[in-house]
Amino acid sequence: MNQPTVPDIIAWKRDGHAFDEPMIQRFIEGLLRGDVAPEQVGAWLMACQINGLTAEETALLTKHMATSGATFTPSPGRVDKHSTGGVGDKMSLILAPCLAAAGLVVPMLAGRGLAHTGGTIDKLEAIPGFNTGLSLDEMRTNPCFISRQTEGIAPADRILYAARDVTATVPQIGLITASIVSKKFAEGLERLVLDVKCGRAAFMPTLDEARALARSMVDVGSALGMEVTAQITSMDHPIGRLLGNAHEVAESVACLKGEGPEDTMELVRMQGAALGADVDAVIADGSALDAFAQMCRRQGVDEATVMSLIADPWSVLPRGRSRTTLVAPSSGWISDIDALTLGRALVQIGAGRTHPDDVLDLGAGIELLVTVGAQVDAGAPLAHIDHNMSEGLPDLAGAFVIGAEAVSVPVSRLLETVRLDEGE
Repeated sequence: MNQPTVPDIIAWKRDGHAFDEPMIQRFIEGLLRGDVAPEQVGAWLMACQINGLTAEETALLTKHMATSGATFTPSPGRVDKHSTGGVGDKMSLILAPCLAAAGLVVPMLAGRGLAHTGGTIDKLEAIPGFNTGLSLDEMRTNPCFISRQTEGIAPADRILYAARDVTATVPQIGLITASIVSKKFAEGLERLVLDVKCGRAAFMPTLDEARALARSMVDVGSALGMEVTAQITSMDHPIGRLLGNAHEVAESVACLKGEGPEDTMELVRMQGAALGADVDAVIADGSALDAFAQMCRRQGVDEATVMSLIADPWSVLPRGRSRTTLVAPSSGWISDIDALTLGRALVQIGAGRTHPDDVLDLGAGIELLVTVGAQVDAGAPLAHIDHNMSEGLPDLAGAFVIGAEAVSVPVSRLLETVRLDEGE
């Protein structure tokens, strides 16, 4: 097909054919120029949703989305991670300074939360003065940062992502892959680790779905020259003890001091190891905590706030004025803690959003006092809810299941690891 028009391109995929590179390039360039109508964007996305994208199509789409804006020069030692989102997923806040302390360069672009999955940017904005909107020049001169995506990075992704949300085309694996990997490729990474969540509180609820997404992202990222590892991890139960924006910053500081929950640290260790860093070593010698403090300073936090944050996070972080405690209705063993129920409760108390324009209560959160497998007595506290609500507090009773017998606890959240050299 010579010099295809946008309707030609849409019809080609509608009829079940695979795009070639000129078609993808033509569509992305038209998208950026503004000469692709919104109706055509929706039709193109739906054609991709119904007929799918091959691995080659996905790689080409990812490349052209990544190069649709500013990119960073690839270099050895540039690393990053991406998580598909969960409840209590605070690993970026801990991992980035650990990687920096290990001598790696960390250009981490992160996002806000939507629905029950928290966002790294929202959590960092609970720290007074933390600038999550770095300029491209600031990013290029910063050895370790966590910032939101600027308009200049992968602008085609921003347009398509917004359209996918309103055209029922979010679940298409090729489109998900291109959206995630294009931004990471634009960072100029040498290595990338992906945490693909699987379970009832995950975007991919089944192992087969999580495996398909992991394989797609590994294959495409590898085809673009990055060394990519995907770790499929369980997201049935919440991660850590503190849930919510300021709450997860506080727990991240504890982790950097070597005082974090084991399930949280397991994930950080696995991700760090995949990128060549010994997390335990840099936490033990204090260099990871120092790297976190340096990152805060470079991103606008004043010295007094940094020192207070390190010494006592709650001396500077917001926290709900009211605390409500949930107690056990009976004696027994905690057989389940439902991450999805807790995530939805966080949205209800203002810690999460249902619309991109929602304003968060950064001090709202939940502190878990028990873990799966723990024995409890009737009346024992299960969780504290920190909030600023006068009424309408969510009922969390269904989040905790208490059984009459002891239960076995999984030793690890890791379900599978997917790399380029592994089969499906």
